[in-house]
Amino acid sequence: MDIIVFLYNVVLLLLYGTAMIYSFITYGLKKFPVCFYLTVLFLFYIFDNTVIYMTEFVHDFSVTYDTSFMSVPAFKTVIVIVTGFCLTNINKRIFKKSLSTMDFIVLISLGLWDLFVPMLRDSAFMVWLYYLPYQLFTLYISVTGLLIIKKDTKITEAIPFLKHYKKILLCTLLFSFLIVIEDTIVIFNFDSYNNLLVKINNRSLTEDILSIIYSLFVIHHLSKELQNDTLNHSPMPMVVNLDNDHFYKFVKTHNFTTREQDILKYLLEDKNNQEISDILFISIGTVKTHVHNIYQKMNVSKRNQLIRSYEDWIDCN
Repeated sequence: MDIIVFLYNVVLLLLYGTAMIYSFITYGLKKFPVCFYLTVLFLFYIFDNTVIYMTEFVHDFSVTYDTSFMSVPAFKTVIVIVTGFCLTNINKRIFKKSLSTMDFIVLISLGLWDLFVPMLRDSAFMVWLYYLPYQLFTLYISVTGLLIIKKDTKITEAIPFLKHYKKILLCTLLFSFLIVIEDTIVIFNFDSYNNLLVKINNRSLTEDILSIIYSLFVIHHLSKELQNDTLNHSPMPMVVNLDNDHFYKFVKTHNFTTREQDILKYLLEDKNNQEISDILFISIGTVKTHVHNIYQKMNVSKRNQLIRSYEDWIDCN
């Protein structure tokens, strides 16, 4: 049985580590803000799973951790706050929206709740109350994302990636309930919270399944993103020299949005609209709209004029 648990933990750590590496590399290459939060999210998943694994295999550590959890669950509270902040930002940035006042209220409430609940009398009910808000929080995340999609039914047609992300939101919605059910069963029937013995089952299998789904989803989509980038960059040399410092100074000078920057980079490589659509997982109509806006800001009407204007700007700077 021990070897199965050991292998299970190894698989989890490999999954989280792979998802974190893909996120980190994509952030380094593409500067997608969502990938920064994904990197931090999976890093803290690794921290959390490592500690849980130690409570399963190192008896003295388990006793110390469980005892401290009943008084000051500092480590778990940090995990909850950081992962909650990352999930909120990931959800909002995928929809190209900033955090709302309600998002901040929910995050602050989550943090305050998990700071003050441990002050209650030690009991199974106190532990159950400690874990409950995080599942209510993930419920909030999934519902807000699904409502954005429902309000704009054409958004999934404009951005095909959101069809897949909708499934992740539905999984999060479902598992928010399943995790509460598992926590309720385990905390009130299998854990021990009496004065002589504190024994907590720190692992939630349903929570692990959800994080595995997240990991596989991120690995799948970011590997495609990096593969498309490789396929579209390696065989063909760039039309212009996209020196990073000059490029980002250029886009800042002309007030290009983040998405316009992404598209401009491929325009300067003389990619056509279909290629840009495939690389960025957006519709051709969306690409055309951004291209039109870029042309207006640059006061040009053709791609070769855009490239020439960029080269002239580089020469002068």
